[in-house]
Amino acid sequence: MTSHTEPIDHEHHPGDGCEAVQHDDHVDHVHGDERHREQALHADHSGTHSEGDGCEVVAHGDHVDHVHDGHHHVQHGDHVHEH
Repeated sequence: MTSHTEPIDHEHHPGDGCEAVQHDDHVDHVHGDERHREQALHADHSGTHSEGDGCEVVAHGDHVDHVHDGHHHVQHGDHVHEH
């Protein structure tokens, strides 16, 4: 089984139906013969993050995180990832 490949066209979330396996400090989802790292979501997040929303922003790889209530968030479509 391959370890930690990055899915290009989908994400894995808690309860998505894939087999979930604890791996060190995170959860992997078994997808075919690959393991994809589960995306941490900020559940029940109200509103969306966008440029000029008043949150402090911090560069994080190829995107910008919005610091909200002490958490680093990134908006991804209709949900918010917790970094």
